[in-house]
Amino acid sequence: MRKRLFLLLLAFISLCQMYAVERTKLNFNGGWLLKVGDFQGAEQANYKDAGWKQITLPRAFNEKEAFKVSIEQLSDTIMWYRKHFHIQEVGDRKYFIEFEGVRFGADIWLNGKKVGYTENGVMASGFDLTPYIIKGENVIAVRLDNSWSYRERTSGQRFQWNDKNFNANYGGIPKNVFLHITDKLYQTLPLYNNLKTTGIYIYGSNYEIAGKKVTVNAESQVRNFAVITVRNYSDLLFSNEFPILIHIFTFLYTIKIR
Repeated sequence: MRKRLFLLLLAFISLCQMYAVERTKLNFNGGWLLKVGDFQGAEQANYKDAGWKQITLPRAFNEKEAFKVSIEQLSDTIMWYRKHFHIQEVGDRKYFIEFEGVRFGADIWLNGKKVGYTENGVMASGFDLTPYIIKGENVIAVRLDNSWSYRERTSGQRFQWNDKNFNANYGGIPKNVFLHITDKLYQTLPLYNNLKTTGIYIYGSNYEIAGKKVTVNAESQVRNFAVITVRNYSDLLFSNEFPILIHIFTFLYTIKIR
């Protein structure tokens, strides 16, 4: 039994090496468009946005008000951000967008399809764009509500930091945005908000202050959405011939190293 498990592990590692491609993290800050106000149909890819303001992120929609008006007088409204980008070849890849922070409530579409929403303005969030991305031109649209009275959709409660006596209300997309491109077998991103993934997590335990010792734990979350084809595991390990399709594996596992 142990031998079979060992061979299975070796087979999986071999598959990882065969299918692994370079992971790419792209700065997604350039080439955005901004328009303040709410506009019906602005989530659609063919929406006419030629007259919108060209910007580079990070860019709060009301950043020019900084130091000109007091905090309670900062604009709070709805605004839209849009970005056109080109994908030369979709390939057998996964595509994720990472927002370091948007304020406050943001609904995201890609090519007119609803991707999801995020809110709170503090935590980073990520979304899987893979089901919606296409070869050629793509359009991502983000509608943001920056109201002082914004309430969380699930609880109906206000965020404590969304207060005129506590924090400036610089809204929109005032932080970086990244596009991650990975293989179907990939190490997840540390974006539990929305994606519910943890990426790499390193922490200490078993602290012995007197003995100056600590156990360092490293956890790495990996997911596999690839279609893996094998005839049998020994052929995979010891043959140069690529086997035919008979199995589909979907893995979610955590590795602990001490």
